Amino acid sequence: MYGFVNYALELLVVKTFGDETWETIKKHADLQMEGQFLVRQIYEDELTYNLISAAVNILNIPATAILELFGKTFFEFCQDSGYDKILQVLGATPRDFLQNLDALHDHLGTLYPGMKAPSFRCTERPEDGALILHYYSDRPGLDYIVIGIVKTVASKLHNTEVEVEIIQTKQDSDHVQFLITERSAPEKRPLPQIDEIETLSLEPKVSPATFCRVFPFHIMFNRDMRIIQTGTTILRIIPKVIDFDCKITDILDPIRPHLALTFENILSHINTIYVLKTKSGVMEVNVPPEYRYLRLKGQMLYVPETDFVIFLCYPSVMNLDDLTRRGLYISDIPLHDATRDLVLMSEQFEADYKLTRNLELLTDKLQQTYRELDREKKKTDRLLYSVLPISVANELRHKRPIPAKRYDCVTLLFSGIVGFSTYCANNTDSGGAMKIVQMLNQVYTAFDVLTDPVKNPNIYKVETVGDKYMAVSGLPEPCTTHAKDMARLALDMMDMVKEILDDGEPVVLTCC
Repeated sequence: MYGFVNYALELLVVKTFGDETWETIKKHADLQMEGQFLVRQIYEDELTYNLISAAVNILNIPATAILELFGKTFFEFCQDSGYDKILQVLGATPRDFLQNLDALHDHLGTLYPGMKAPSFRCTERPEDGALILHYYSDRPGLDYIVIGIVKTVASKLHNTEVEVEIIQTKQDSDHVQFLITERSAPEKRPLPQIDEIETLSLEPKVSPATFCRVFPFHIMFNRDMRIIQTGTTILRIIPKVIDFDCKITDILDPIRPHLALTFENILSHINTIYVLKTKSGVMEVNVPPEYRYLRLKGQMLYVPETDFVIFLCYPSVMNLDDLTRRGLYISDIPLHDATRDLVLMSEQFEADYKLTRNLELLTDKLQQTYRELDREKKKTDRLLYSVLPISVANELRHKRPIPAKRYDCVTLLFSGIVGFSTYCANNTDSGGAMKIVQMLNQVYTAFDVLTDPVKNPNIYKVETVGDKYMAVSGLPEPCTTHAKDMARLALDMMDMVKEILDDGEPVVLTCC
């Protein structure tokens, strides 16, 4: 799924529980990634499921609660990302919003290549007219995200509190059903009753031929689903429609909404956006086989005078190439149809989308380079502070000169291991050399703990040569207790070295 889903999950955890918790969740989910998710990048679904599972374990919160909270955060992310106006105009009430939700997802599916958008449709419960939301998705287990989104939409956009209950799961059917009931809502003003006024005479005004030219993308069919009339462009690209017994189900498959294409189902979902796709082999156009299909998007209109249904539609294409590859041209779309402008705008949107995506990838690479540079800088700083006094290292980091200084009185310490030369002479083979290195490592590690500037700020380790360990007190930062501090260090070193055994014997140290 697209990165904006994972990014919304990241925002939820970071804002609610902090950055450290998010890093822990990433580690628990085996996610080796620095920086944020790329909004326009497609990630594997398994990654999202792993993050949710890790969040459940780390936060010790039920998955249903996390998913519902994630739905709320995802809606807020969409608002902040510039989709607030689109969301506001989808409907004046939660019911209107949800009835148009499927059309929004279909639109997003055409804007974002490769998006596997879910599908929604609405029905009413017969006994009381309560709203039932049908949710279709190839991704299982995300039902409570929908609950969080629906509650947040109703609360923030329509000032309405709703209860959302799952009344059917995917185990019972091929989709999930939610029962949505309003607990509180603003008072609705009754709409004025308008009497139906007949403004046209009963005489025919438009001939079928003219209607077919004005609406070149339309299909009229009867209760038997048999095609009665089609637009001129539909007739050109799908000649089969002129057959007497040709049914709309013979040439088109439903994409949205998810329901069987029957006359009764269409009448019960008459206020729903329909997306139908041509079946394989029905288009007769001179194009490669992979482009011999067409998505038709539009609405169903019932004509009570004839008991027919008209599917008024337009070709759902991404850009001009997508249009021409299917044997269509701008001239096939009537001048009054906004699809002309939509196709041209989609062409510009696709160019902007590619530019934005490339910019996002470039920004991510720059951030990655910055993080690597910062890590190298920290390594350099650690090395610098390990070989130079803090005050000197600070001056060098800021590229300031280090003037020579004179110290009237300081205390130096030199330590050595008694009999070290003889010990080395007796261990000249490879095994003996390793013993020498291990012993020196133990000794120097113990001494470095004693000269740690945090624990002993008045002592500065100068260097180690062979078995000799050199330290100084009173510089570079002057202090009046340098002799006492150095004497205490010598005693501590002699006590600590007694705990280091070599061939069962303690190491003997000399200090001066």
